[in-house]
Amino acid sequence: MKRVFSLALAALLLAGCTAAPTDSSASSSAVTAETSTAQEAESTAATPAPAAVLRPLWLGDEKAYYMDEMVTGELIRYRVADLVNHVTEVPCEVEGCAHDSESCPAVFSRGECDRVFVLDDDTLVAFTNNQFPETEDSQVILLDRDCQNRRVVATIPNSCFLSMMGGDSFSSPYTDEQSLYCFGYTNASNGESALFRIELENGTVTNLLENAPAQGLQFLGTLENLFVFSQSDVTYPEPTGDLTADALAAPTGTTTHWLFNPYTGEWKVFQTYSSGEWNLDLLDIRIVDGQYYVVDRTAGALYTVDPITGENREITNQFPTSDRNDYSAHYRVAAKLNDWLVFDDLSVIINADTGEVRQRAYLPDNYWNGSSHQPNIYLNLGDTLLVDCRYEPYTRTIIGTDGTPYTVDVEHEYLGLISTEDFLNGVPNYTEVGEYTT
Repeated sequence: MKRVFSLALAALLLAGCTAAPTDSSASSSAVTAETSTAQEAESTAATPAPAAVLRPLWLGDEKAYYMDEMVTGELIRYRVADLVNHVTEVPCEVEGCAHDSESCPAVFSRGECDRVFVLDDDTLVAFTNNQFPETEDSQVILLDRDCQNRRVVATIPNSCFLSMMGGDSFSSPYTDEQSLYCFGYTNASNGESALFRIELENGTVTNLLENAPAQGLQFLGTLENLFVFSQSDVTYPEPTGDLTADALAAPTGTTTHWLFNPYTGEWKVFQTYSSGEWNLDLLDIRIVDGQYYVVDRTAGALYTVDPITGENREITNQFPTSDRNDYSAHYRVAAKLNDWLVFDDLSVIINADTGEVRQRAYLPDNYWNGSSHQPNIYLNLGDTLLVDCRYEPYTRTIIGTDGTPYTVDVEHEYLGLISTEDFLNGVPNYTEVGEYTT
């Protein structure tokens, strides 16, 4: 599946957080920030203050975008889309290298070094996800931007990281410049959810969810240096056999959003939504660029909530409500492009500062695997976006895990740079940078 604004993973992670507050123009007393009994985790009590605000790590930056592809059933090769020189290449400077064995610095064994993220101007970081039966431990690996000089920072026994990291802010690893934070599980097969902190200086690993106040927490994002989690305790009515009535049946219960301070170990109730006051299926919530955005479909309102005071700031009360009862649609904020908010499943964009609502200007559709879609955003670089800009059909040969080749009819995907203004205005003015590989 190609990565798009509305990912299947997003639906899974956010299923428990679609809840609805009162009229967003109300004062902060409508939805207040409550403090639970402070829960101090021993493992975090002595942690020094952060060096910087928590930020997600991405698969690229303004210099390059990093991809991987299968060489054989056991080997993975990295490719780099050079966003400066507009070419896609294997990051290897060994003369005559065929890039098909581990003698190549850009080739790794399966499970040894999965998707790489940009840590800083000189360094990449990889989190082995340990989803393979031949591995038992997960590792955090640093390497240079040319994929050389690999060094293991930490090894976490009998654990695994998320298998689909990096598609969005709630599946990406994070850093505060002194530690890495990555989500996963306490064992590779059927473990409890974990938030691993890996200290860059000495490789110390701590599972920050060991002292969490609730089970089944789902990560939503970060606000300043606080992690935000959702806890859902809702029940849907038993089916009646009336398909229309069952489709519109609202859940009952409560959804709670928690703030977690990884430096003190404190858990704090941030927002609570109850079916006694709201239809929990008619609110769409997402954290984008450090802002907690709430779409209240019932009230036709969009607002943000301050993590410190709990106060609401209304952006608009003119949010489209014609399809508000379409529970299959998601109207969460997908991205903030310049000052404009783009949404999942919605044909308008909204200015986050002025509240202006306007129709979205669409780019020409791309066609992949027999279906059409708007260009996917792979990197948001501020004034410039990296997107998929065109596709070409071809027959691909894939090497199975047993080493046997087989073919599939697919499409070559090509990446391009486009200005954010052109993207928002539907102008397909791309600068192609090369083929996308996965």
